[in-house]
Amino acid sequence: MPTSSPTVAKPDELALAAFTLFSTRGIAGVNMDAIAAGAGVTKGSLYWHYSSKKEVVLAACGVYYRQWREAITAATEQSTGAFAKVEAAVEYSVRSCLLDDANRVFTMEIVAQALYDQDVRVSWAGFLDEAERYFLGLTHRAVGAGELECDDVDSAVSVMFSAMEGIKQISLFRPQSCAPESELRIRAQLLSLLGTPVPGRPGKAPKA
Repeated sequence: MPTSSPTVAKPDELALAAFTLFSTRGIAGVNMDAIAAGAGVTKGSLYWHYSSKKEVVLAACGVYYRQWREAITAATEQSTGAFAKVEAAVEYSVRSCLLDDANRVFTMEIVAQALYDQDVRVSWAGFLDEAERYFLGLTHRAVGAGELECDDVDSAVSVMFSAMEGIKQISLFRPQSCAPESELRIRAQLLSLLGTPVPGRPGKAPKA
């Protein structure tokens, strides 16, 4: 009788399984056996693609970066005005980076890893630079379109990013700071750091 072929997983599928586990158990609480089991493959299959847990961590970061690019683009492209795109980007960031427990756990775990691992630090720094450039582009366009008043966009975006990271860290000790009922307040506070909206600007596209 024919034997069933072994399960073969692509590297991205393995990285996604690792990302899911890291987001719920933390990096230290997940070993290669757990990652292989989570992906439904043998440990040997996992090692065929990744020679170490560090490589899996970096691959999981890659999954996170790609998901962020796709999601924030989808969140902003439906908005009709330049400042409305800024609002949509902040709204997405608050919901995903601050209010989503798994996302928040993963990013804080990566920051902790970055304290001791230069490769992880360089990877995460590159992502932060990309995210900041994205917000800089949106904010500069909003100012250029006359929909937002801001004297120093670069400084404003930098302060907003620092505020988001601060909220995330504080949530470790004060969980209520990232509770769902805090969403509107957080969004308003972060947007206020970017400048003053000009009355009469186009709004966000209505949600389906």
